[in-house]
Amino acid sequence: MYKKLLVGYDGSDNSKRALQHAIQLAKLHSAKLVAVEAIDMDHFVLEGYYREDHVKIRERISTHTQEIKRISQENGVDIEFKVGRGPPDLVISKIAEEEDVDLVVLGTRGHRGLKKVFLGSVSSAVAERTKKPILVVK
Repeated sequence: MYKKLLVGYDGSDNSKRALQHAIQLAKLHSAKLVAVEAIDMDHFVLEGYYREDHVKIRERISTHTQEIKRISQENGVDIEFKVGRGPPDLVISKIAEEEDVDLVVLGTRGHRGLKKVFLGSVSSAVAERTKKPILVVK
């Protein structure tokens, strides 16, 4: 049923759970798997820290690239890792459409009440932006 899956990945425990779920689905359906990380530059806007922020971003991308390679080898599933710049919901939705994936798998932070209202949800925003089916993993 699934030929290509996209999973949002940021190194958090929730994204790792989503990745493990996506790996199981990929194995079950012999599907390709694309892991996507969004680098939202809005979080790095203080001019005095611009260069330091870029170093941190490069280190984070390098660390996550190595994690994805290790997880890929451990699970016997080929995972393509892509990084995009911008808000996570925009990056994930755009790549999901470009890659023409059959399913988007996302972790959830589990915010409740006012925190959810004010912080929003990447999974909710992706659901509004894309026509692709979405699976949210807790």
